[in-house]
Amino acid sequence: MKRTTGLVFLLAFCCLDPAIRGDQDPAAPPLPQPIYLMADIRVEVAKAPDYEAAMKALVAALRENAFPVRFDTYSTDDSRYYVVYGLEGYAGVDSLQAAWRDAAARMGAGKFQALHGRLTASELERVLRLWTFRTDISYLPAPERLKPAEIGYYTWDYVWLVPGREAEFEALNREWMALSKAKKSRDPFMTYQGGIGTDEPVYVWFEYGKSAADYALTEERFWKSLGDAGAALSKRTRALIRKMETKTGRYRPDLSYAPGR
Repeated sequence: MKRTTGLVFLLAFCCLDPAIRGDQDPAAPPLPQPIYLMADIRVEVAKAPDYEAAMKALVAALRENAFPVRFDTYSTDDSRYYVVYGLEGYAGVDSLQAAWRDAAARMGAGKFQALHGRLTASELERVLRLWTFRTDISYLPAPERLKPAEIGYYTWDYVWLVPGREAEFEALNREWMALSKAKKSRDPFMTYQGGIGTDEPVYVWFEYGKSAADYALTEERFWKSLGDAGAALSKRTRALIRKMETKTGRYRPDLSYAPGR
């Protein structure tokens, strides 16, 4: 996460079920591990307004045709758009594809292809990746410092590991969880593990704040509270990472879709 300057963070997809928040009892049954499909779309900077206009037109068409699947969209500060779908297991990919085929049929092939063409005209790259939300190696305090409506800034810290070091990395995540709890941190970090479509082994830490300034201030306070223990744990974590990349951005409700809204 960003806390690999201290810790490591990431990707989320916002409002988590209260059932998977709070203290996790090691003796309790394993928590569910939600799976997400993320479309990582890189857009030509000059064409970003065109791309967003096309996305809004698509959302409107989906609403008119009662598309049954929710997706949430985030825009990063380097001209990427993350479109995220929650899946009910890996079989959910088939259900999602069927839903899109049905939507295209209801709209009519001509209209659907026209909308699709408006989007791809602004795209430089589109990659589909599956991520599993690892609730067992995420820190999910209750209550959090921020309410969902207060969140305005997100960070994704992607960490590619030295192959074969996954078990060590996950054990260190649990140490980060314990240390965060001991220091009474109220800011979560959510850990996602990359699957199909990713360059494995890769994880991402998802964190957020009110703003970039709020996030930076919170991180500074967090690291000061950890002291030497945090520095030592950070060093051990970094030893397992072969490459790291950080993204920052915002949730885009205007480019997101939920059935019935």
